Amino acid sequence: MEGPVRLERDPVCGMMVGERENQVEYRGVGYAFCSHQCRERFASAPGLYVGRRRWLAPKQKGMEVIKRRRMVLGVPITPMQFVGLKGALLSMMGVIAVRAVETMSDGCHDPQRFESGTPMTPRIEAVEISYDLLQATAKQLECKFVEPIAALSNGWGQKLQRDFIHYLENCELDDLAIRAAVPAGRGGRTRRTSSGSKSGTRTQLGHGRGNLKE
Repeated sequence: MEGPVRLERDPVCGMMVGERENQVEYRGVGYAFCSHQCRERFASAPGLYVGRRRWLAPKQKGMEVIKRRRMVLGVPITPMQFVGLKGALLSMMGVIAVRAVETMSDGCHDPQRFESGTPMTPRIEAVEISYDLLQATAKQLECKFVEPIAALSNGWGQKLQRDFIHYLENCELDDLAIRAAVPAGRGGRTRRTSSGSKSGTRTQLGHGRGNLKE
């Protein structure tokens, strides 16, 4: 008969999980994760979550890298459809807020109907998401935009912007990993602004606004 399941803390999100859940071995030590999402984030850069000897990793210091992205939809969705999409996004670790970007529509393109006061209904053409980059990436968020609920715009410009955001986020995470591997001479937690400068506060922040633009 098996004994009680031993619980361990997910190094990415901090949730307590069974010691064998989604396990990954790093430097001879097994780490458990609440989801494939957290496992994927850890596997991509373990040094962001687990420190070495006396040096704490960025996540262990309580750092956050908060991003805000506006993701443009290929086809506008209704408020009811948005409820389902919002729920799926908020179920992800690291997602802080999800907001609809609405336009008003009468369901047709007839100017006479528009001028006659036809009731207008809200249509959602984009979604604005705030999230912690140490727990979720834009690429992971995009996986929640699936048909028939909602799909991202496949326009050449929008796809190029998304690829550029993926590149910027990878660069930012790589930079953090390098800094974590070479600890600064002075300890303490840092705050990163959109310009990349640092100040002596307790969280690390980065902002990107607009249609998937920094």
